[in-house]
Amino acid sequence: MRRPPAMLRRCWWLIVLLALAAMAAPLAAQAPHPPHYTVQPGDTLADLAERAGSTVAELQRLNNLRDPRALYPGQPLVLPHPAALTWPAHRVGQDETWLTLARRAGLPWDEAARANRALHPGALTLGQRLHLPPLAAGARAASPPVTVTRVALAAHHGLSTWQVRRLNPLPRYLDDPVMLPSVEPASLITSVSVSPQPVLRGQTAAIRVTTGITATCDVVYLERVEPCWGDGFAHLALVGLSALLEPGRHPVEVRVQSAESHESLSVPLHVTAGDYGYSRINLPADRQVLLDPALSQEERVKVAALRPLRSAERLWEYPFLLPVEASVSSHYGSRRSYGYGFTSYHAGTDFRAHTGTPISAPASGVVVLAEPLVVRGNAIIIDHGQGVVTGYWHLARIDVRVGQRVAQGERLGTIGNTGLSTGPHLHWELWINGVAVNPLQWLTDFSEGLITPASARE
Repeated sequence: MRRPPAMLRRCWWLIVLLALAAMAAPLAAQAPHPPHYTVQPGDTLADLAERAGSTVAELQRLNNLRDPRALYPGQPLVLPHPAALTWPAHRVGQDETWLTLARRAGLPWDEAARANRALHPGALTLGQRLHLPPLAAGARAASPPVTVTRVALAAHHGLSTWQVRRLNPLPRYLDDPVMLPSVEPASLITSVSVSPQPVLRGQTAAIRVTTGITATCDVVYLERVEPCWGDGFAHLALVGLSALLEPGRHPVEVRVQSAESHESLSVPLHVTAGDYGYSRINLPADRQVLLDPALSQEERVKVAALRPLRSAERLWEYPFLLPVEASVSSHYGSRRSYGYGFTSYHAGTDFRAHTGTPISAPASGVVVLAEPLVVRGNAIIIDHGQGVVTGYWHLARIDVRVGQRVAQGERLGTIGNTGLSTGPHLHWELWINGVAVNPLQWLTDFSEGLITPASARE
């Protein structure tokens, strides 16, 4: 049999190769490209895993990373949910659910939940931080029968069809809420936001309340009543939690009063124990006498009268500054013993530094005490307004006087070793409505935007 010419054989092979390429093209087009994210300065694998709805181990496996710390800016990473990294943070508000949030974000709830590593749609806590696409502003949830169409909803509420479709771009499933443009609220309280939970005992929680009309506000918690501070429409309450508070769920009642009506609601505050250590203080022989309660009775009464000051004017800036650039030698909340059982705790933060090291005001305020005391040594107390008060003990010298208004960063005195002290250091305390809390928390934006910085108020 005669073989076909070489040219014809080449043409057949070319046809076969083209046919195979044509068959593979659709498969290649259908193969999904793995989503990539470019590492930015400051990124960590743990943070990326949390925001992408994944785990550090999964990201290590996907990217063949041996060391999770070996990230560099510009590095491409394969992520299961890269879109979540560009979503802004959202704090869960009163009565918000996965379904209402997902609807406002234009996503199925399960996609939003997976990106935030949520296990089921009921696991939301007031103040919890989520990452979601920009939410539709001015929207409210409604639950009409599933048979009601978007056109019928628009007609019933006097809206245009495009307004309803803009807030509800996805098909509706059984029991899904629909989002509608907000109307003038019938209730006095329009929103309640809480700083991220759970809160460690010994820390401060911030609660922000907005009202539709001018009103006053207070909060009731742990059998005490504290005022809110604000302009009549936006109200801020600070809740100081003792380091000895029993962990668990503590309700906070928010009460709002206007000229025409009043309203209240309960906000759950989830408090955890935290990790506080123990320390035993060995005093020098010449200072053992300072443990006698009779010697410090007058001092205790004087300080106790100043701690719960609630001046109406807010003088403090936020966040606070460190009063001294020095290392921490003893943290707030540690249980303490002066030769006997652990019956007290450290109500402030100690900074170790040489005698004579200057200290400065972490925030603006008015000096309400500046004098030598028996146990606290040379001491200063500053009223910052709206229930925020700070104290400074064991100073070598005092450079301010009572009644003086000090600015943030202004010099107050120098570190010393006076009073009940075992060496040169600064003891710094911070009280919220009379409750000693961890002052280091106030160096960061623990409220995540609920407390307005001073620069934004001016």
